[in-house]
Amino acid sequence: MKRLPADFLPLAPARRLTVTSADGARLAVQVHGQDGSPTVVLVHGWTLSATAWARVVRRLAPQLRVVVVDQRGHGRSGPVPDGGFTPALLADDLAAVLAATVPSGTRAIVAGHSMGAMALVAFAGRHHDLLLERVAGGLLASTGIEELFDRRAVILRVGGRRRTRATLDAVRASRRVGRAAVTRAALGDPRLLHRAPLPLIRAAIVQLTMPGTATAVERGFCTDLVLACPPRTYQGFAEMLGTLDLTADLPRLDVPVTVLVGTDDRLTPPWHARRIAAALPRPVDLIEVPAAGHMTPLTAPDEVAAAVRGLVDTCLDARGQAVGSGSATPP
Repeated sequence: MKRLPADFLPLAPARRLTVTSADGARLAVQVHGQDGSPTVVLVHGWTLSATAWARVVRRLAPQLRVVVVDQRGHGRSGPVPDGGFTPALLADDLAAVLAATVPSGTRAIVAGHSMGAMALVAFAGRHHDLLLERVAGGLLASTGIEELFDRRAVILRVGGRRRTRATLDAVRASRRVGRAAVTRAALGDPRLLHRAPLPLIRAAIVQLTMPGTATAVERGFCTDLVLACPPRTYQGFAEMLGTLDLTADLPRLDVPVTVLVGTDDRLTPPWHARRIAAALPRPVDLIEVPAAGHMTPLTAPDEVAAAVRGLVDTCLDARGQAVGSGSATPP
């Protein structure tokens, strides 16, 4: 891939640290900005890394203290311990990061994208006291909490004549790569990401995660991040996501929360966001970004950063302490 524009390059952090979670998983954490400013914690999605937030960090760091974490098994974090692919342990990871990075007496805004948002919901259910102590508000971006994988096909466009296949098995059986239909359910098969022909892999990533308006740089940046995900991490969390149901945890996320989704999101379509927003105890806003796909921090960084800033302005004072009741109006 050609050299990335400056907007995509991660900023040098003010500090790096390693946080150890409840089961021994070691999490790589970066802190940007100045101590004493309000804190924002950014948690990335499945198959990505903290680098996925680079464009958002650039928009937030001048005024805020921004913490980004590589989720277990991703980026610079350590491998996932045996039995470690569970929403409860993602919740424990977030608890450990908040305890290590949010100064005593202050609270943070936690923004999660995709699986990062799921971690926040699971955290609310598992660590409710810590939620009320350390979290002033949350952003759930491009996510769902149940019914994540279905069998509706997504058409892949990979050069050549039109060829439609109903399942991943048929794609693998074909000797030619034209156009193929791959189901969301096939995402749980690591062979899609690591054994299929590279043109098919890249096309699958782009078609499932990016909008038609994405630039070549955005498409390349996204596919490189996903392809860097270790196979064990990919498969372990795919299995978790296939059966995930956090509906019982959502009512315990009783801080002000904004929900954001791209109108062209193929992985977690807008009905997920609308269902979540309707069930939240303290919804702030439901933002549907026109023509945006699943990777909103990559392709809609202005909208994501604005949503985070809105929560900061609503929920925190200049020292990072919670203000008022954080009252909100339902979307």
